[in-house]
Amino acid sequence: MKITAIILGGGRGTRLGFTVPKQFARLGGRPLFDYSVEKLAALKVDTITAVLVDDYANYYQPHPAISLIAPAGESRQQSVLNGLQACPADTDLVIIHDSARPFFPLHSLEQGLTLLKENRYDGLALAIPSIDTLAAVEDQRVVSFPDRRKIYRTQTPQMFRFREIKLAYERQREQSYTDDLSVAWACGLRCGLVEGSQMNFKITTEIDWLLAESLLNSGGLELI
Repeated sequence: MKITAIILGGGRGTRLGFTVPKQFARLGGRPLFDYSVEKLAALKVDTITAVLVDDYANYYQPHPAISLIAPAGESRQQSVLNGLQACPADTDLVIIHDSARPFFPLHSLEQGLTLLKENRYDGLALAIPSIDTLAAVEDQRVVSFPDRRKIYRTQTPQMFRFREIKLAYERQREQSYTDDLSVAWACGLRCGLVEGSQMNFKITTEIDWLLAESLLNSGGLELI
């Protein structure tokens, strides 16, 4: 089956205060974006599609493993749709990933892709169980405490049967979603989760960046 990976690099990452978009800033001497490219290339996917800001050439020389470049949209959702529309027509499975998560576990992707190939699901996301007590609030007043045993925090990469997720995005283009699995679920697709990793955090703040540098310098990434 033909597999395409879409890597999103359409944001600006202004909270980190860099002079370049976060995804192109150098982490451990390499652009943050390239960590995701190289890990997905190691998975031996057929095509890697990068979704990039329109002025990316001012900051970034695309990695040789990137096959296609699609334009970023005004929202994450539009960027994903642009990436899906740029995928080769013979794509069977697609991986969608945020470049701000460089430390995802490849074995989880392998497990998810196997489940998709067996046609047991239409979409899967990496996820980890919530370890915190959760409170539902309305107008600053606690109204309930959801059972955390039933709550998972989704991550990327997320994996899908290509035609199904592309159609779902086209149908839901007027709605607003924060990740890909929720788009799939809203369209009635068969959705599930595979084990993610605490290391697969999203680099958003200065503390996240410092943690990522520390992990690289200490060799702590061997844990995944």
